[in-house]
Amino acid sequence: MKEFKTYLFDFDGTLVNSYESLVLVFSGAYSKVGVKVPDGYVLHLMRCPLDVGYEELHGPKDEKSVEIFSKEIIRLLDDVEVLKATKAYEEVISFVKEMKKRGKTLGIVTSNNQKHVKDVLHFLNIDESNFSIIVGNKETKRHKPYADPILKGLELLNISKEEVCYVGDALDDVRCAINANVTPILVDRNNEYNDINEYIKIKNLLELL
Repeated sequence: MKEFKTYLFDFDGTLVNSYESLVLVFSGAYSKVGVKVPDGYVLHLMRCPLDVGYEELHGPKDEKSVEIFSKEIIRLLDDVEVLKATKAYEEVISFVKEMKKRGKTLGIVTSNNQKHVKDVLHFLNIDESNFSIIVGNKETKRHKPYADPILKGLELLNISKEEVCYVGDALDDVRCAINANVTPILVDRNNEYNDINEYIKIKNLLELL
């Protein structure tokens, strides 16, 4: 596989297995505004902007309800039980160390919020300084699949698009990379994308080595 100088990563589902933690977050926050999250729907909510998921689940549109929901999302992301439910994929720590040894620039571009990402990294004993930038959902007005989050990352790194790839576990990650004109790499840990062959696919991050 081609080597790149800069590797940008999605966070949830790519570097960390946050499914169980986000079940707690989404079910708790939506229940505050009287909405039940359907079984199996959390994975979709993980992969779309918060306002899009809220609209799809017909969350109440009055200002008070939206405020309650937003505050509950933030509160639950800070909850220690949510942190405990988040696990690093087993190869991540050794992978990050090896990439840094090879002189690669690493960054995180995520739809999650920057503070939570930093809290999770600290909780999992992954040194935040391994990542030159962390772009979260507050750093751009438009989110994936728009190019803006990756372009913001490139701006912060002050680098061009050549020799840059974006690694993520969802098709919106791929679309974001394509829109930003960087190479997309799709992580398919659970054979979710067997019928998709037009992109570089990997089973785990060690394949990038």
